[in-house]
Amino acid sequence: MSTADLHVSIATPEFLKRLERLRLWVRSARGLRPGETPIPRSNQAWGIEFESYKDYAPGDDFRYVDWNAVGRLDQLLVKTFTAEREIPYHIFLDTSASMGAPAIDRKFQFAVDLVAALAYIVLLNSDTLRVLALTAPEKGQRPYTPMPLARHRSAFLRVTSFLETLAPAGKTYLREAVRAYSEHAREPGVAIVVSDFLMEPAQYEEAFSLLRVRGYEVKALHVVGAAELEPHKLFRRGKLFDVENRTERWITLSQANLQRYQAAQQAHCAALKDFCHRYRILYHLASTASGVGAVLTEELPKAGMLTLR
Repeated sequence: MSTADLHVSIATPEFLKRLERLRLWVRSARGLRPGETPIPRSNQAWGIEFESYKDYAPGDDFRYVDWNAVGRLDQLLVKTFTAEREIPYHIFLDTSASMGAPAIDRKFQFAVDLVAALAYIVLLNSDTLRVLALTAPEKGQRPYTPMPLARHRSAFLRVTSFLETLAPAGKTYLREAVRAYSEHAREPGVAIVVSDFLMEPAQYEEAFSLLRVRGYEVKALHVVGAAELEPHKLFRRGKLFDVENRTERWITLSQANLQRYQAAQQAHCAALKDFCHRYRILYHLASTASGVGAVLTEELPKAGMLTLR
């Protein structure tokens, strides 16, 4: 797939209107600046949504004293409100060659559309956003390409322009990219990794562990192609080419070989899912067969990654 073939197909007024009903769910991440994202089980002295009461202390704003409680209980109680903060989001997009194979799945286009949609939801809430393309590093170069920091909905065009410059190629070094980026990122927040995770488990395990240690709330969006799930619908016998390692081999997809493939694939997915659940990383497997719309409006809300405003 070349950049000339890539476009952000969700960027239509009709589809964006559907996204305006959604918000990314945040468990613990928070920024330093006031914002519009409610923080569960956290309060502040001012706001919109009532949270609880506390005893009055010198310096508290008298505007938030509950005078009805004073009359009933003869006690000065001050209202507190659900804390609202600006949340920094960091979306890591896998751009390795495997994201473009098999071509019939259009897996990379699917991932780009998901990233664009998540970016739009973030910007709609006036949170800060940085999208990072995970790239195979040249000697002495960083293993990622960052988009300039964005904050408001008006920056969405910059997001789509950045995404449309990308193409799947080479290998992804998730661990190295996370290490290099987190050393320079000023403020942790929510890290969303969008990938097919066709890598050694040590890559994602160490990357996720590093993000967690450095204070990020981590979410994993596992993109899988429909043909990957059912390869027997794609071919029966042929030459398989590894687009990342540049090796090839002939294979006959007999029933026994198909069963071995499915067992290996299921084990790989289960290991990733189990690791995420063990360390409280929100995980979802998204198949291209579902379609971008269904993943965003049905699957991710059910998985707890998105919620209604």
